[in-house]
Amino acid sequence: MMTRRRRLTLVILILLVLFLLVAWLLYVLFSGGREEVVEVPDVAYEEEEVIEEVSDEPTRATISEQALEVEREERTAAADVVSLSKTFVERYGSYSNEANFANLEDVLPLMSASFASETEAFIESATAPEEYYGVSTRVITLDVESQDEDAGEAQVAITTQREESVGSPQNSETKFQDIILTFIVEDGVWKVDSATWQ
Repeated sequence: MMTRRRRLTLVILILLVLFLLVAWLLYVLFSGGREEVVEVPDVAYEEEEVIEEVSDEPTRATISEQALEVEREERTAAADVVSLSKTFVERYGSYSNEANFANLEDVLPLMSASFASETEAFIESATAPEEYYGVSTRVITLDVESQDEDAGEAQVAITTQREESVGSPQNSETKFQDIILTFIVEDGVWKVDSATWQ
């Protein structure tokens, strides 16, 4: 007597064989069941010498290629502003009194000359609180509000999540805060010209 498992295995095998048989029949029907042989007559061909003319004029891009290139440059510039904004804000907005304004020193190379000199003056004159104070900042949303490549100016609005600790790292509170960054182009590179917490 056949067990249920053996019957199931036998049915599956029969179905598999039927499937393969149907697939083979369809192949034979649609391929015509034969291969056509094409004979190529023996013809002597003479090789012709091909001379390529090279023009001294540079190739001109079509209008669509030029538009594509402009769009690529705009995307690259926008990507520069976006990535710079994220990097800048997360470092600029994260602080610990134990680090002695290292967060600001880290972002000095990302700042315009005037903003960097203002920040350096602040670092020299400021004193860190004696009681523990720390804040870590993470970018939540970022919106490029304006960007003018020709003028070399841009403005970005950013919403951040800030975790602030007072007294000890365990005593923390989370809040959301916006910051506005303005950018200028200095020596062909986007630089942060101001950062204003809202």
